[in-house]
This record gives sequence, C-alpha cells and structure tokens, in this order.
Amino acid sequence: MNIYFFGGTFDPPHKGHKLIYKYCMDLCDKFIFIPAAQAPGKNVPLASAEQRISMLRLLIDHRDSDKVLIDRFEVDSGIKPNYTIDTILYLKKRFSNASIHMVVGADQYKNLSSWKDFHKIKTEVKVICFDRNLSDLSHQKHINFIDFNYNISSTEIRNKIACGNEDKIKDYLNEEINHLIHSNGLYVN
Repeated sequence: MNIYFFGGTFDPPHKGHKLIYKYCMDLCDKFIFIPAAQAPGKNVPLASAEQRISMLRLLIDHRDSDKVLIDRFEVDSGIKPNYTIDTILYLKKRFSNASIHMVVGADQYKNLSSWKDFHKIKTEVKVICFDRNLSDLSHQKHINFIDFNYNISSTEIRNKIACGNEDKIKDYLNEEINHLIHSNGLYVN
C-alpha cells in the first residue's frame, strides 16, 4: 500500500493544494492531509484548527473522500511546534505495511535539510517535491521532483485579504472556502 501525506498549516488551503492531491491520486492508495497545530519556525496559524480542517474538507471533492483523508494527529497532539519526524513515526505505526511518501512544496524543500531529524526522515519515507519551477532547487537523488507551475501561497492569499484585495485571490480559492473565509472574517486585520 502506498500512502502519500501532505502536511502544513493550510491557512488557508488553496487550489494549488488541490492540484497536488489530484496529481497524486493515481500514484497512491491513500492521500492524507495532515494540518499542523503549528509548524516549526512559523507563527501560530490565524485560522483555528477546526476552521482549517473545515476548509480542507471543502477542498476535497466528494468523489475523492474515500481515498483522500484529513488526519488530526498534529492538531490533536497538544505539541507545538509539530515535527514531521513524529508524524512519520505515527503514520508508520498506523500503516505498518505501507510505503510512506511525504509530499512537500518547493518552499518546504528549500529548508528540508534543517528539519529536525532530516537524515532519519530521508530513510523513513520517500520525498516528493512539487517544485513550482524554482530554478535554485538543487536536485537530490533521494527526492522525486514533479514540475508544478502553480505559484501561489497561503501567505500571499492571507496578505491580499488583509490588504483588502480579495478580488485578486478568487482564482486561487474555491467558492466554498472563499465563503467560509469571508463569513468568519478570517485574515482581515
């Protein structure tokens, strides 16, 4: 069994995240989003864990819900920040006979070597990087790179909302997530 997992704050999840899971659907038996309570070196997410999980549910197409899951391990762990190695060990225990693949974006890949227990991460999972055509990425043999030219980030979306430029982010969020953000006043200063 091939398990792909994609961690992050997903604050908010956007169409780039959806394109990544859709791409991976044919490659795996299960695709798991693992929202973080707090990522190392980053601020606490602006949206609550429940709001981010609700947005992730809205991101996943109904027909994909048997194969695409949201795992609450990090948000329910009570540990901040969350470290990927702990999540990997949890997944290896939960799916003991599976091959575990970690999905990262180019922004995460650039800092991967500084992650806690990075060398252990490399031995425990296969890493797949969606590289957004960033030319400064140094390709390594233990990482599978997938050309992915969708250059938007959750940070950019939050910043545009905070500055009152919601019209510039409509193409990056599905309608239901956009509605949830606005109805809860998320990311507004």
